[in-house]
Amino acid sequence: MKIVVIDNKTQHISIRPDSAMLRNNDTFYLPTFSNDIVCNYGYVARITRLAKCVAQKFASRCYDSVTAGVTFIARDTMNQAIDAGLPTDEAYCFDHSTAIGTEWLTPEQIAAECSLFMHIGQNDNMTIHSDVIDLIDRCVSAVSNKLTLKTGDLVFIASDCTNEVKASDCVVVTLNNTTVLDFQIK
Repeated sequence: MKIVVIDNKTQHISIRPDSAMLRNNDTFYLPTFSNDIVCNYGYVARITRLAKCVAQKFASRCYDSVTAGVTFIARDTMNQAIDAGLPTDEAYCFDHSTAIGTEWLTPEQIAAECSLFMHIGQNDNMTIHSDVIDLIDRCVSAVSNKLTLKTGDLVFIASDCTNEVKASDCVVVTLNNTTVLDFQIK
């Protein structure tokens, strides 16, 4: 199982190992190697069949459910790597850096209009999309044209909204009024 994160605007992809998954609303512990952790959130599709070079119009056949997720990034580590001309993987592939929702919705449940709400500490972000399925289909197709997706893989469609996090924050993410994530940061 792999987690493929795709930026919904640039279509740039990165791969997270399965050890990067924060499961079951466990507490996220700030890593000791960074003093500048940020996060963003987005939709996550669970792949249910082999997908390679899938056209967008057939992408919906490759996943059965959607949830929301939060990915954490060590911004200072990333900037240091960029400045040195090195890969940035260590900034976002560390253990438990990607929280995946515990509740999954079917594509039919989010087809008409989807609201994605994230609350961290004192910050609230609300996104309402009327074309979520189209967005997911476009991103699953784009990923499948670059690498093979297998059953159990997760495609995380990251937003461009970045939030700073600190110890004692609580992260709550709801998808269509269903709480899919609710965990502490320490």
